[in-house]
Amino acid sequence: MDVHAPHEPIHGVKDFLLHLLTITVGLLIAVGIEGCVELHREHKLVKEARATLREEIQSNSKSMNGALANLEKEDKAIANNIDVLTKLLRDPKDKQVKDADIAADFSIVGLKDTAWKTAQTTGALTYMPYEEAQRYASVYHEQQSFLDMQDKILDDEAQFVGVMRKTDFGHGGVTKEQASAALERFGVWQAHLSYLVLSAKVTAADDKAFLEGKEGPQHMRYDLH
Repeated sequence: MDVHAPHEPIHGVKDFLLHLLTITVGLLIAVGIEGCVELHREHKLVKEARATLREEIQSNSKSMNGALANLEKEDKAIANNIDVLTKLLRDPKDKQVKDADIAADFSIVGLKDTAWKTAQTTGALTYMPYEEAQRYASVYHEQQSFLDMQDKILDDEAQFVGVMRKTDFGHGGVTKEQASAALERFGVWQAHLSYLVLSAKVTAADDKAFLEGKEGPQHMRYDLH
């Protein structure tokens, strides 16, 4: 914005006041126009952010629903492993138990956060009402907690592979020492997996509540086996 000196000499107070009024009005108009442009930009930024965030949360919600079904199957498989190894410790000669399968699979679930990071980078969240920005933060916090918990399961899987290498587990008959070492690792794995299932349920419920315009879940529980 440029303010120019008058092209002609000012004669008297009247001319001075007239010139000052002209400048003031011009400045107010310019500031008003600039404010309207900025307000329009902020409104457009928030509108785009809301659309992309909702689309991203909707996509993650579908992923979480699918993940929850798989996690419950994996939870049952780990519980079966613990049951088999416990029986094997009690009776190493039980052929039916010795021939039982031990499952140690885990599938990673990926969740999107590009829209969330973009909303933070562009400052779109700062133009939203505080309660709305906090709701988005809550949704993505639950999703991040789920992703962080997955890392613990990966570590459990790596620890079990270490047991297999160290004890030669899975090659020939399972000894009491092998069963005991594997049972300990599966016990930790089961605990982490139970927490992960709970985290998945909370995340799925929170996503669903957001998409329906409701508050997220306040209390959820999951009993360890």
